[in-house]
Amino acid sequence: MDMSKRGTRAGAALVTVLLGWLLTGYPAVLMFFVAVFSFSGCLLECTEPDPVAGTLAAIAASALVAAPLLIAYSVLRPKSHAWKFGVAAVAALALVGLYGVLAGAF
Repeated sequence: MDMSKRGTRAGAALVTVLLGWLLTGYPAVLMFFVAVFSFSGCLLECTEPDPVAGTLAAIAASALVAAPLLIAYSVLRPKSHAWKFGVAAVAALALVGLYGVLAGAF
């Protein structure tokens, strides 16, 4: 393998991860806070904790952090299909979020 191509791919993977985290960082932090508040039940005032919502929010936050890594892995290994899992995770979370926004609007 040519070392110049390997260095170029590594640089492209690093840029991919950084751009991906730039795009998914804010929603991931929000999902993290939703998970914490769901597990504890307290935000401004305390209510009954909801561990199911906390678990789902924690999974969503983890998927938003992991998706850029999967996409960057597919940049490093062009024959890898890991990018499909990363894009699918972000797309599924975007659809769920869009549904939540639309359902909350009505």
